[in-house]
Amino acid sequence: MDLPRRSPKLYSLKLRNTSPRPPRCHYDVFLSFRGEDTRKTFTDSLYKALIGAGIHTFRDDDELPRGNDISSELIKAIQESRASIVVFSKDYASSRWCLAELVKILECRRSIDQLVFPMFYDVDRDDVRGQTGSFGSAFARHEERFDRDKVEEWRSALTEAASLDGWELSQAGSRLESEFVQSIVTKVLHQVKRRLFVTKHPIGLDSRIEELKSLLKDGSDDGCVIGVYGANGIGKTTIVKEFYNTIIQKYEGGCFLANVREKSKRFNGLVGLQKELLYELQGKSHEIGDTNEGISMIKVKLRFKRVLVVLDDVDELSQLDSLNGRSSWFGKGSTIILTTRSVCILDQANVGLRYKVKELNDEESLMLFCWHAFGNYFPLQSHKDISIDIVKYSGRVPLDLEVIGSSLVRKTMDEWKSMLEKLKKKSTSFDT
Repeated sequence: MDLPRRSPKLYSLKLRNTSPRPPRCHYDVFLSFRGEDTRKTFTDSLYKALIGAGIHTFRDDDELPRGNDISSELIKAIQESRASIVVFSKDYASSRWCLAELVKILECRRSIDQLVFPMFYDVDRDDVRGQTGSFGSAFARHEERFDRDKVEEWRSALTEAASLDGWELSQAGSRLESEFVQSIVTKVLHQVKRRLFVTKHPIGLDSRIEELKSLLKDGSDDGCVIGVYGANGIGKTTIVKEFYNTIIQKYEGGCFLANVREKSKRFNGLVGLQKELLYELQGKSHEIGDTNEGISMIKVKLRFKRVLVVLDDVDELSQLDSLNGRSSWFGKGSTIILTTRSVCILDQANVGLRYKVKELNDEESLMLFCWHAFGNYFPLQSHKDISIDIVKYSGRVPLDLEVIGSSLVRKTMDEWKSMLEKLKKKSTSFDT
């Protein structure tokens, strides 16, 4: 099919009409707290520990002047955080800004699956849930100052937040407090820092992620195995990495085993992969004598844990037998994703849920090529026609487009024409 010779303006219109992506995460954690209660004590210790562990944390300076509503900067920081830690203290509910932050945080939990960790600092969880005690006193004052709908919105947010898993700490000494801080840091590291780098230029990912999502059984305790297959360089790993990042927060643990084919060929390669799997899902190193011992250990250690496991680039059934291409090894609701070049592996493993990765469409292909050739999603006017022709003859495989585009950076027009002729000859040889 000939690639349409459209103007960059038409390409930009198509790009703007694609479905919106979730906000790119700029922070690992947004820290919500009542400054007068904990800024110079617990929250300060927690903030320093998070930063010290390499967790990029946003802490609002609530000593700055406030308006009637939380600022657009705060809203943006919440939206661009992977997780929020809400430190509930005795006077938290006295602050309408804290309550407004909480409402926004829970909106992000529902809309973009943001992780939310409540921390109950010297306050009873039931007081937060039912707005009693100091929280009841605060709401008695709010009901005199604010309209009913606003107050009910705040009440609902507190009730929802108090139902989430978190930590409860009474003022029982600095030693206990330091242990709690460390436990929070450990959990955040495990839950938040598991995201994978995908690509700088996520062209064409959105629609493919939605198609993959349709294979999942949301809310079901049944585990599932999904096979993702396609030609070399078609983008299987990139798509599955983005999919992993999109759904990982729904699981208790996650592991992305990359390059299974290559690693399994090494000495004791399958044992090494079993060790890697256990370490990623348990946070502990294990000595494994052989693959049979590893299989038994995986079943025992992980049988009650709901996990997401990706086995990337599988080419032999023995790899699945050793690493588990069956979700029954893990806890209820676990998901296993396999990527492979060969659909035969999926047949042999009886994988019913399958997703075939297709080539990019014409416009996606041109955008990806142009980014690597020009550093822009659209071609220079002087190179528009030849760019379209190169994309046409190079196929719509992402890896090929990236390599060819990068090879033409700052090259002369004669060199571009030479590349086009090579691609035409290659295309002709395939046709015959």
